[in-house]
Amino acid sequence: MRTRLPLLLLFALVLVGVSTARADTTASPCVGGLAAGFPCLNVDLVGHLSLAELGATDDTIRGNDHWGWADPVTDRRYVLFGLSDGTSFVDITDPASPLVLGFLPGREGVSQWRDIKVYQDTAYIVADVPLTAHGLQVFDLTQLRTVASPPEIFSESAHYAGFGPGHNIWVDEGSGYLYAFRTDTCSAATHVVDVGDPLNPTFAGCVGVGDAPLSDAECLVYTGPDPDYQGRELCFTGSDDNVSIDDVSDKGAPAPVARLTYPGIARAHQGYLTSDQRYWLMSDTMDEFTFGHNTRTHVLDLLDVDNPLYLGNHEHTSTARDHNVYIFGQRAYQTNWRSGLRILSIGNLPALDFELLGFFDTAPESDSIASAGSWSNYPWWPDDIISVSDTDNGLFLLRYRPEEPTDVGLSGFDGIPGSPPTLLLAGFLALALAAGRWHQARRRAGRKAPRARS
Repeated sequence: MRTRLPLLLLFALVLVGVSTARADTTASPCVGGLAAGFPCLNVDLVGHLSLAELGATDDTIRGNDHWGWADPVTDRRYVLFGLSDGTSFVDITDPASPLVLGFLPGREGVSQWRDIKVYQDTAYIVADVPLTAHGLQVFDLTQLRTVASPPEIFSESAHYAGFGPGHNIWVDEGSGYLYAFRTDTCSAATHVVDVGDPLNPTFAGCVGVGDAPLSDAECLVYTGPDPDYQGRELCFTGSDDNVSIDDVSDKGAPAPVARLTYPGIARAHQGYLTSDQRYWLMSDTMDEFTFGHNTRTHVLDLLDVDNPLYLGNHEHTSTARDHNVYIFGQRAYQTNWRSGLRILSIGNLPALDFELLGFFDTAPESDSIASAGSWSNYPWWPDDIISVSDTDNGLFLLRYRPEEPTDVGLSGFDGIPGSPPTLLLAGFLALALAAGRWHQARRRAGRKAPRARS
């Protein structure tokens, strides 16, 4: 045992050195309510890029929306990050060491609003006023596989000029149609684009004429509990004065399904359906500003799609305005401007007393009602990684972890997701510590009870 124990400890220490050498210095676990100075709860900082690192050339350039793409061939993962003058492409396959591959300049100039969505292996990008002829930029994402000397300056792969400015877009991956909101066409209603041939988009129709100005939507092939609409393509849309549901299966003749308002509506900005498509969670991004109450998440019951029922709202403890909400499994992920990312358990719907599972405040200076801070999030990365785009502080790569880290744990070290080296290291350290305690116990036992002489 005297020879085996030192060897075991030496091997563990070698592994410690390997693991530490691979750790990124930006990674910081959430301990005592802080991670690298940012207020947090059960959410670690894994990686971070400032606006300058993302390609911002001066302090006038700000961040906005972002989206994600997982390459089905290489299994590498990328964040498509919007800046006010273009789009930055970031390899986050190792979220502790994000790598900026290049930058696609926007058209015309600078806009505070940029939105990005993906269909198959193609990204689509819009920008809003004051730009008047930006249109839809089309970018072939497969070229990210062969970037030799990052960062590069990219060129768009194609361009769709069927509209000028665009505030938001959504792509229904099940149908191959893109929906653009607040354009200068379709009487400011939803402009529909066929992207079935991804690099050759074509005009397909208008939806919601008369309901404008529309803000954002989730459009999908419906598989929810109402049998009347199963298999139909529906759009669930927010606007300044109502929320709407449309059957868009026939792009030439979309059919209104339902229109409703709710108490205190100010601007029903964006929403997302639960995984069973029974409930619709909605962010009203102006009600906190207009009425002075705390952050609210509004909820509608869609059991009968023709007659959606407003259930009420979940009121947060923060005062910031909400912005974008997405749902993955039984969790809602909200980016609420000055209060950052909020993760809520929604498994007890239709009850509205959601549990706050975790948060990460990317704008810790205040929880004011300013429209600055965390713009959006993308929660569908593996290993509980969530990406967040912040208007002033850049890209945050976060990891939800429901318990405080320990000195030795199987979930990784210093907030870095578990990997084979760290898991192996944890096992050897635990074994070494156990062996050390056993060895010390034997020595103490030997001193207290000497062997009887014959």
